[in-house]
Amino acid sequence: MDPMVLAPSTLKLKAIQSLKGNWQTALLVSFFQWILPTAIGLLSATQIPDITETVESYSELLRVVLEKVSPSSLYLLAGLLLLHILVTPTLQLGCNHYFLCRMRGQELGFAGLFSRVHAWGKALYLMILVGVKILLWSLLFVVPGIIAAIRYSMAPYYLAEDPSLSPWEAIQKSKNAMRNTKMSFFALYSSFIGWLLMPLLLQILLASVSIILALVAAQFMELFTNTYMNGALSAFYLAVNNPEELEEEGLASTDR
Repeated sequence: MDPMVLAPSTLKLKAIQSLKGNWQTALLVSFFQWILPTAIGLLSATQIPDITETVESYSELLRVVLEKVSPSSLYLLAGLLLLHILVTPTLQLGCNHYFLCRMRGQELGFAGLFSRVHAWGKALYLMILVGVKILLWSLLFVVPGIIAAIRYSMAPYYLAEDPSLSPWEAIQKSKNAMRNTKMSFFALYSSFIGWLLMPLLLQILLASVSIILALVAAQFMELFTNTYMNGALSAFYLAVNNPEELEEEGLASTDR
């Protein structure tokens, strides 16, 4: 059993309280954290035709793509993918650092997104290590892969808070912290399922009114949900790593 029961409502309350009056900056940080994947998705949707139903093998798919997509679009997509691999892990650390400070009542401003640029090499190495570990566990079965993802989920937060750590040390700290709190993390993440489905629901409901309105509403709802989750996950990290910070505010439950 968890040494400290971390109710999702408790962590969400902490996130809402900490983000009050700072939503605008928090939304910008969350948006630009994923700016490169968003750009890649838009480019893929607008420049690469849907040909998956007309091909029967990956080799044929590659051939058709090379024939139907302009070289400039392919070069741009390749460049964005490379930037995504190199830059997004660093932005993730900066985003984590921003929200950790926000949960503690400190406001870094939008510049907080770039506060961990000097640790970009460690951020990239950590992303590779965690990705490989999750992939290897996933080869056994889906459930071990999910457990591995939860086990290493706090590693980026440890590295964001203390860039002097090595990626291996951040992973080990995450493993130790999550040893008895996996179910609390799973409960918190599961509590956002409704929020995660809301963008799709908005698209369905508003599509008959206006496609553009439906897309804009869905994108904003997705951004709001990501920001809300960033706050709640940061609160989870603080509760696991520094439970006294929540106990002082009367937000922690110590049921055993």
